[in-house]
Amino acid sequence: MAALAASKKKGKWLRRQLDRLQRIVTWPSRSPSFGLTVGLTVSSLVVIALLYVWSRLEVIRIGYELSQQSKLARALGQHNQRLRLELATRKDPATIERFARERLHMAPPQPSAIRIVKAARPSQSTSPGNTPR
Repeated sequence: MAALAASKKKGKWLRRQLDRLQRIVTWPSRSPSFGLTVGLTVSSLVVIALLYVWSRLEVIRIGYELSQQSKLARALGQHNQRLRLELATRKDPATIERFARERLHMAPPQPSAIRIVKAARPSQSTSPGNTPR
């Protein structure tokens, strides 16, 4: 008798489990908005995935652009240093003198060739364009 009661109890439990499984399997077909829910869920997941991939590609693109700009900045900095060095070299009085002697064939004047010119004083007379001070 106890075995019969245990088997009936097991049969009821098994029947309840099968009914639950049947309801779970047939639920989508009973719900009229299931297709809409699944469609919206899948499309939102696709949109989120596309946004994620796009953001990663943008990060990579901006990283490459930043790398190129950094290389350009370093190159321009080196060029600027070279130009500053060349400017300092060309402003050096010894370099200017050597350039004047070798390329322009200039030489210091002879002491006898130096003449001192005195500046003319402004006249005290009043002319039509001048007013007295």
